[in-house]
Amino acid sequence: MEVHGDRPHGADEFWRASSGVGQARRRAAYSTRAGGPDQRRGMVGCLPQTRRRTGNMAAAATFEFTRRLQLVSDRDVERLDDHFLAPARAFDASRLGDDLLFPLEMTWFHGEPIWHELSEAQRLMLNRLTFCQSYFSTAVAEAATNTLNFQAALQTFIREDPEVALYMAREVVEETTHIQSFLIVIRKVLAHYGLGLDDLRRANVSLSLSERYVQAHSLLGWLRGNLDYYYFTRFPLNVNQKTVERCTIDEPRMHPGVRSILKNHAIDEARHMQMSRATGKVALARLGLLKTPACVGFAHFAARLYIGRHAKDGALQRGTRTNTLALVGVPIERARQAYAAWRDRTNQPEDPPLVRAGRRYYLRQMNEYVDELDVAPRLRRYMQRVIADGYADVAADFARPERSLEFEDLTRS
Repeated sequence: MEVHGDRPHGADEFWRASSGVGQARRRAAYSTRAGGPDQRRGMVGCLPQTRRRTGNMAAAATFEFTRRLQLVSDRDVERLDDHFLAPARAFDASRLGDDLLFPLEMTWFHGEPIWHELSEAQRLMLNRLTFCQSYFSTAVAEAATNTLNFQAALQTFIREDPEVALYMAREVVEETTHIQSFLIVIRKVLAHYGLGLDDLRRANVSLSLSERYVQAHSLLGWLRGNLDYYYFTRFPLNVNQKTVERCTIDEPRMHPGVRSILKNHAIDEARHMQMSRATGKVALARLGLLKTPACVGFAHFAARLYIGRHAKDGALQRGTRTNTLALVGVPIERARQAYAAWRDRTNQPEDPPLVRAGRRYYLRQMNEYVDELDVAPRLRRYMQRVIADGYADVAADFARPERSLEFEDLTRS
């Protein structure tokens, strides 16, 4: 499958700098399963350490990459209100009409018998609640990573280059604005349907996962004296979120105001992903004897992040989807039956084409990233096999020609 738009646009020169190899070399690495060299320059000082000091961190080349990101952020930070809060405040849920807030084919239970049992108004409501749940979960996840990023910024202020710490803190500021804009839109959508944020919270029982995520990485960071494992494993979160968001932006029936917010979010996240990708490789190099278990942990974590149905779907995800279906007016027992049929692929053995394309896209991105890591070939094959097991439905016939994800260029004026 030829995948188009496999790197965020609007900041391509920065993406190329952070990836360590050019696009042609990434594709060659993917096809041959040959690992690219570990590109360690540019981010050495951004991962705080307490047990191992780094000597002279003042060399300009050490922080050149981070400072380029800072320049882009400096240009955009004064327009955060224009890009996010102003369109969120202007959004009027009462004038949605037939506009969607999430890709139609990615709407929960799309194409299932329960979908056809719903009225058109209920289908629109389910689409919009899918958006609310997805982006409330995104907001909570961004708050979780903000907590860890600011811990790292604090340590970097104390022990390493404060300029790098300032950029890390800047990302926290940007993410906080993203969260605020999402919440403004979500509250308006919920109010349109006579619901409140507490109703959404009660339905979304998976929110506690973000709290556990922070607790686990904070504890591990305290035990090890740094957050290297967190930095190494966070890239799959970025890819997963980016894939769904780009599909949302390109949905033909998407509400234009919300599309504008998500487009600006995707542009900011393209830069954040550069940071994530580059720091992940540096963090892996600094894990030392823990490199192999860290790679095993990365693979299992990446395999459990999913778009659509997943063999390892748990009780929290199940509860969130069934509770949300109940908010639309479906009796809870019928919602549970519908979920079981959807999860087990009873009525739709294959996902809708857009969902399937998204799953293939995520798997390809993970394979390419693992190919770039400085690890032994045997460990690389193991990592890719574990991730593929989580996406067995698309991994089994990966060479089969299918719909590709074609993303528009994202730029700011």
